[in-house]
Amino acid sequence: MRPSLTIFIAFLALIFHLPVFAQTPPKDDAPAKVRIALLPGAPALDPATQGALVQWLTRFQDNVYRMRIREYLEMVDWDVLIDETLAGLPDKPDAARKLRLKNLLMVQFERTFPIIRNFFSFNDAEVRRVDVTDGKAVIIARIHDEDGGENKVRWWLQRHDNQWQMTDFENITFNMRLSAVMNMGIQAGLSKEGLNMEHSVKFTQMGIAVQDGDFEKAYAIIKELEGVKMPAMLTEVFLGAKTGVLSQLEGKEAELEAALNEFEKTAPASPVLLMMRASSCYDAEDYKNTIVWADKLGAAVGHDEDSWSMLADSHRELKQDKEYLAAAEGWAADYPNSPTALLTLWQALPESKRAEKVKPLLDQITPAEDGLTEFAEGAYMDDDTAALKLVLEVMQARKLPKETLDDYQTMLQETLDSQKDAAKEKKK
Repeated sequence: MRPSLTIFIAFLALIFHLPVFAQTPPKDDAPAKVRIALLPGAPALDPATQGALVQWLTRFQDNVYRMRIREYLEMVDWDVLIDETLAGLPDKPDAARKLRLKNLLMVQFERTFPIIRNFFSFNDAEVRRVDVTDGKAVIIARIHDEDGGENKVRWWLQRHDNQWQMTDFENITFNMRLSAVMNMGIQAGLSKEGLNMEHSVKFTQMGIAVQDGDFEKAYAIIKELEGVKMPAMLTEVFLGAKTGVLSQLEGKEAELEAALNEFEKTAPASPVLLMMRASSCYDAEDYKNTIVWADKLGAAVGHDEDSWSMLADSHRELKQDKEYLAAAEGWAADYPNSPTALLTLWQALPESKRAEKVKPLLDQITPAEDGLTEFAEGAYMDDDTAALKLVLEVMQARKLPKETLDDYQTMLQETLDSQKDAAKEKKK
């Protein structure tokens, strides 16, 4: 069972006894921009469903943004969420216990809402895929947060009396990169079967070590926890962290492979497993299997930038030009504000099609200066004068600062001069 992020964060106050935070709504009024931008191949949506889901996401963001806590709590289907979470326990909880947990969660969630808000708030959302079956919906969207960060997220909804309610939420980008591992101790607190407070603390310490980049320390804690009888609901989280840490250490290839095999037996559909499998194959220059695992990840939850990059590069290494272009096009469509995706698309296209296909994307990339300069840096590193000329044209049209234009004009001239010198040397 995949741990619920909603409960995962709600236990912050329960485990660490956080103080009550001031609940001051943001000053600015900025309604969310939610639009449907389905990926090619995503199931079609009828207009009524589209409208209802856009309305739900807009209300969701509005309640989070303005910190309307009570209204937000009413958007969550607590009964379903609790049933799914407690399903991993060996003893079936009775109705009284479920009710106590529900009341506890709602109180703790209200207390910690100012912290939780950072996980849920977004300025805009593009809905990339929606699967609707039997009154349930799974929404995958690309969002931009208040700091301009771009993430892919997933909501699980269930319809009751023609009203949609949330049963779970996941930040796919965080999960794939194990950024949320720092909070694993909170998840440990959900169960009393085999984990005491000492072990819960070790989970948290392991997560902090990962966040700090101290993988040797994280590895040492993992070895301590391996001998602990672990609740079923924690196994997937632990194995995800274990494989992530092992992938960062030299000389651990055999141990990583064993951990991946164990992970695959335990949670074969885990997005973290699929990502780690793809990454492991890519690091080993096994491009055929990189493609296999990256495709599985894309089919399961959609690609993030890392998996798109591995997929495109693997097709390029195998000289599969058609597939390389398809991956580059998918990446650029999924992440149109990624300079790396646009530069990859440029390189995958036939020369005669490059300017025609890429210029409109550069015309729209945001933020303009950051995106265009990063694209230009990549073109300069590749000695690609055509790409530099194109991005300079867009920079001028989008009125970037003169000093920025001068810098890249200089880079272009240096590249042209270097190529001329190389041509002269070749003729001698």
